[in-house]
Amino acid sequence: MKKALIGASAALLATLIFADTAAAATGHVRARGANGVAAAGTKNGNSYVRARGARTNADGSATATSGGAFKTNTGAYGTRGSTTTVNPDGSASHSGSAYTTGARGTASTSGGFTRNADGTVSGARNTDVTNAATGNSYSGSTSYDSATGATHSGTCRDASGATIACPTR
Repeated sequence: MKKALIGASAALLATLIFADTAAAATGHVRARGANGVAAAGTKNGNSYVRARGARTNADGSATATSGGAFKTNTGAYGTRGSTTTVNPDGSASHSGSAYTTGARGTASTSGGFTRNADGTVSGARNTDVTNAATGNSYSGSTSYDSATGATHSGTCRDASGATIACPTR
């Protein structure tokens, strides 16, 4: 059933996200299986697909995954996905990413964390954003380690790639 659910989700994603949304019929579909659920729909030229699932692995760990995508009638689109695994000893890991683009620009983020069996935690996330109107961009990274705390670095650049001051609130 899991393979069928993944295959159906991929087919829905390809149909709804990359097809001509103006020609797509209005509707909604939802499929539920033993390990998860998937849904997709379209209305007024806007389409989406999403799915999530969970299972127990042979080693006793449990894994949950989720993902989704959308496309608007103006041409903007985005995707996201994540996976989390929890092990019998209490350790865990998580990773996820997202991307979107539209008339105002693009943004992407990815990262994850690990919790060890002793409770120590570490992780990091990277984020990139570009303004379509100005070409200015931001690239940043945040990391955390339970032994040393959090650190962050970020750089803003203009359209030519020269470093500029990042805007403040």
